[in-house]
Parts: sequence; structure tokens; C-alpha cells
Amino acid sequence: RGGVMVKLRGLVGVVFSSLLMLSACTQTNDSAAENLQSDFIAVGYAPIAVQQGDSDDIKMLNAIKASKLDAYKELAEQVYGIMLTSENSVQYNQLKNDSLKSKVSGLVRGAKVLRTYHQGDLYITELGLNVTTLILLNEYQNEHANEVVEVDVEDAVYY
Repeated sequence: RGGVMVKLRGLVGVVFSSLLMLSACTQTNDSAAENLQSDFIAVGYAPIAVQQGDSDDIKMLNAIKASKLDAYKELAEQVYGIMLTSENSVQYNQLKNDSLKSKVSGLVRGAKVLRTYHQGDLYITELGLNVTTLILLNEYQNEHANEVVEVDVEDAVYY
């Protein structure tokens, strides 16, 4: 009778281990699917104290704008990539100059401000861009590329 209990415990252990492995595989596939549909998230930072302005309120407003622009730059880097340029010079087998420049260029549409707050002397803006929204905006742009949209605002016309 003791041998039967040991075999039964062993069988329960094998079944339990198998179920754990199957659930781990399911979680891995689910997280891979989530990653395919995940959003782009970008965070921008700006120090408040170094902003130009006659008052703390103006400095805060400038920091808000700067952190938002920084977040948009990071978002564009994620969507479009970064162009890197590197230069270095060597003289007498010694490195004399080493520089690295980066550039990002792109149109970011459909982004939403997720959070905006200050922490200490930093103002922080978090932006989000849904991949589905990005795809839909690009499809719409391609369908209506030759259309002109006229906007009339206070006797000024923008195209």
C-alpha cells in the first residue's frame, strides 16, 4: 500500500509540473501578443530652475513646454529611429577628437499626454502613442494625400 501512495504522489507531482509548464508557455505567448500591440511610451524631462522667466510661474510654464517637447523627441526616436554621425581624429596614434551627433526627424501624430507632473526641480511629461492609432493615421494620410483641407480662422487661411 505504501508503494501505491508513492507512485500516486509522483504522478500528482508530474501532472502538477506539466500544468505549471503549460501555463508558463501560455503566459509567454500572451505577453508576446501584448508586446506586438503595445503602445509607445515616452518621458520628457525639464529642470524648472534653469528656465527663463521673471517669476517661478513663468519658469514652470517653460519647463512644462520643454518637457513636452523632450517627450515628443523621444517618441519620434522610438517611431522613426535616430540618425547618428560620429567623427574622431587621431594624431601620433593618440585620440585627439571624438564626437557623436544624433538627429531625429519625423511627424508625430495621435500622441496623448498620459501624465504631467513635477518632482523636485524637474517637470516630467509622459506621452503615449497607440500603435493602432498610428497605423490608422498613416492609412488615412495615404488615402487623402492629395486633398487640401482649408481652415479659416479670424481672416487667416491655412492649408
